[in-house]
Amino acid sequence: MAVKKEKVIEVINFYLNTSEKETLKVFSITSETLHRYKRRYKECVTDFDLAINLKKIKENYTEKEIFAIAGGGRIIPGQDKVPIVDFSGKKYKFCFFTDTHMGSKFFHEDHYWAMLERAKKERVEAYYHAGDVTEGMSNRPGHIYELSHLGFEKQKDYAIKLLSEIKKPLYLISGNHDRWFIKSNGANVVKNIADNIKNAEFLGHDMGIVSIKKSNIQMWHGEDGSSYATSYRMQKVIESLTGGTKPNVLLLGHVHKMGYFFERHIHAISGGCIETQSSWMRSKRLAAHTGFFIVELTINKKGHVVSCAPTWYPFYC
Repeated sequence: MAVKKEKVIEVINFYLNTSEKETLKVFSITSETLHRYKRRYKECVTDFDLAINLKKIKENYTEKEIFAIAGGGRIIPGQDKVPIVDFSGKKYKFCFFTDTHMGSKFFHEDHYWAMLERAKKERVEAYYHAGDVTEGMSNRPGHIYELSHLGFEKQKDYAIKLLSEIKKPLYLISGNHDRWFIKSNGANVVKNIADNIKNAEFLGHDMGIVSIKKSNIQMWHGEDGSSYATSYRMQKVIESLTGGTKPNVLLLGHVHKMGYFFERHIHAISGGCIETQSSWMRSKRLAAHTGFFIVELTINKKGHVVSCAPTWYPFYC
């Protein structure tokens, strides 16, 4: 007696979603009968071969691997896991500037206001300042004549006035110029500035880390000097970081040079400066890259930076 088409479809659909052993047990049929049902099913359903191949894939790969294949992942012979290429994630845009040297006559307010205006148009979520917020006061001969604001109180108040115009989160570290006040009278000028601005946070001396969407953004200042090649200094800073302390993004200040490269899985950005070339830098034949960055990151669920788009805005002085 011929088996009804509906029965054949029921048995084979069950088989496609389970196993041959389970099918034989549930429907109390033999392997020979199951193969006969398969032939009959193939006559009724045109995509039976595709269904059989999909079943084989399901038997050989995990659910996660199947989703990876469906999303464009590749199976490489001898490789245990499926490499998943996915550049999606949440966007995070910020303004990165450094070495403002507020209190120096080489700091120009018009550059600062232009930066804030651009950052607002770009709708940045935060601002990062990698040190030398103020010019400080050294014992270098002639330095006092390069100051527009003399002393701790004047430079501090001036910086608070300007940085208070930033209405988004503002992250700051101190640089070597800021620490001249600590060396002379124990005054932490950058912390004092941050304490007087509602949305500002002082992260520390020379280095500070911010965690955003499971991704770490580290700022670095230092007291080393410029290198012949702009990228060399960035490279040496990255080499000094041990594996467990590596950030996803490294923002560097101090040498007044701009640059970007990707090394040891770190997006490294050297931020230039907001002040123009000082008399001291000119005497040492050191260029000043005056400008700022707007940086847009794409960060995935694991905290990996899957894309980094730093845009440099130079001031042609």
